[in-house]
Amino acid sequence: MDSIYVVGTGFYLPEERVTNADLIEAVDTSEEWISTRVGIRERRRAAEDENTSDLAALATQAALERSGWNGEDLDLLVCATSTPDALIPATASFACKRLGIDPVAFDVNAACSGFAYGISVADSMIRSGRFSKVAMVTAEKYTRVTDYSDRATCIFFGDSAGTLLLSNEKPKVGLEVVDWVMANMNEGAECVTTPIGGFFWQDGSKVKEYALRGFRDSALEILERNNLQTDDLHAFVGHQANYRVLQTVCDTLGIHESQHWHNVRNCGNQGAAGAATAFCQHLESETLSEGDFILATTFGSGFTTGSVLFRAIV
Repeated sequence: MDSIYVVGTGFYLPEERVTNADLIEAVDTSEEWISTRVGIRERRRAAEDENTSDLAALATQAALERSGWNGEDLDLLVCATSTPDALIPATASFACKRLGIDPVAFDVNAACSGFAYGISVADSMIRSGRFSKVAMVTAEKYTRVTDYSDRATCIFFGDSAGTLLLSNEKPKVGLEVVDWVMANMNEGAECVTTPIGGFFWQDGSKVKEYALRGFRDSALEILERNNLQTDDLHAFVGHQANYRVLQTVCDTLGIHESQHWHNVRNCGNQGAAGAATAFCQHLESETLSEGDFILATTFGSGFTTGSVLFRAIV
């Protein structure tokens, strides 16, 4: 089969903003402490009655409207999330119910690597020959599992969703999915957890060690597979862990700030959805040239890591 293409994108950010000033009122922290450690200024928070599936549906509706597709055109919807509405059914099913559509629908949970893993699954499903129009949505409501009395974790998280529409039909304007890679380091499975009914927890020092290695190795693997250097990239977008980690990753890989697509400073760590919303936001605001390469690299609990290489079609 020929290449798989991104024919449309959409995202959703809740209106409510949680600023550093808001957190300073609630826990023992300071602007300097937050800025030095994570570089985040504010985060988005979904309404109490908004579920992960609501965010997913809103992002998917935005993508459908931008692409000119109808919801009924979809024959598969994959939802990458680690903050599902419920243990069962899949958040994808709830999102489809809200959209009033009936494609095959299921979830993928690779924690914060959901963007890369979700695209890999969608790409493979299209290549199976059974599906031709697929929505891959990453949606997270991490504020649901954030302990706002814990200053070590409450400074990170926000809510959002981003959707990519994928097809085996080449669009006049869009992106080609050139390649993807995935890898796990399962010895770290207990280092980042959200127990059923509990709050997010991580062993911060261990996570940072694995994350920096995982980001680097995944990005370099896919670049080497495609005979590229970081200078060949138009843009790089990573899991929006925190701004300081992303700065270190970019410095390690030799990625210039002008190549770096991010929204973590104003949207926080959005789990799997962060890379997707940063990707979609910049695609909507920037002009690409034919053949421009964009690299997305993710890292998440598990540990999971993955990269996707895109090439612009204009």
